[in-house]
Amino acid sequence: AILSLPSSTPFKKRGTQILLLYGIFLYVCYDKVNMKSKEKLFPYLINLCFFLYFVILIVERVLSVSLSIANKVELFTEGFNAYTYSLVIVSLAGWLAYLLLRCRKAIVGLFKMDVEIPFIDLSIASGIILLSGMVHTEYTIPVIQFIAYGILIVGILLKVITLHKTSTNKLLLWLSFTYLVCFSMAIPVMYHSNIELATAFHVIEAISSFALVVIFTYLLVYLFKDNEDLFIIWPIVVALFLDTTIIILRWQEEINYFVLIFISLSVILFIVGYIISYKKKSPKGDQ
Repeated sequence: AILSLPSSTPFKKRGTQILLLYGIFLYVCYDKVNMKSKEKLFPYLINLCFFLYFVILIVERVLSVSLSIANKVELFTEGFNAYTYSLVIVSLAGWLAYLLLRCRKAIVGLFKMDVEIPFIDLSIASGIILLSGMVHTEYTIPVIQFIAYGILIVGILLKVITLHKTSTNKLLLWLSFTYLVCFSMAIPVMYHSNIELATAFHVIEAISSFALVVIFTYLLVYLFKDNEDLFIIWPIVVALFLDTTIIILRWQEEINYFVLIFISLSVILFIVGYIISYKKKSPKGDQ
């Protein structure tokens, strides 16, 4: 998932602190910049974050596949590898095609600050390429993936900052951001397993990972449509069901504490956010 290094990894702890401090710094800067500059600067920075995420993740994925080929890994003879490497190739090809067809203005926007950026299409493109990162191939480099996903989170944070002053419920907006980040971390990376009926498990794991990337992309698009309330029931229900299934099936071999922790946090955040959202929408909340 988004922060896929073990929780004990010093790099991850330091990286999380850096992201938090960077977010505070960006918010302070946002308050100091005049409105006209904000209208140009922040879309540019968000666009830049998307493309940094794209480039870094592509570099890592290409390195992984290239090293696998160089070291004579059997890419397509075994079922697990056949799926993971095929998904990486299809995902990257699909991302490139979508980028060229739907996101050309975003590319121009890297060099001009007065271009209207198609953030909805960029969000969809980010989901397409994320599929390639949610499967474990040989010679995967987690640190590089972490940097890419961290930059994407910074881009989402910048979007939330731009929505902050016009938000009708600032608490709900920031809860939505926190929920979206935790939800992204609860997406299971597809790893090889040696449990009984491993083939069946891998199929379920592949479906779960793919489905949750699609749902995360849906929520990301929803946020970039200027919605501050991401507390929709069906995404968390699907995520809870799929993650629970994956965790239970692999429990005896290995407990996926990372997914367990973040799906639990996602559920807690959803309950809190949904209650606040419900009170806001109820007639009593308007009085």
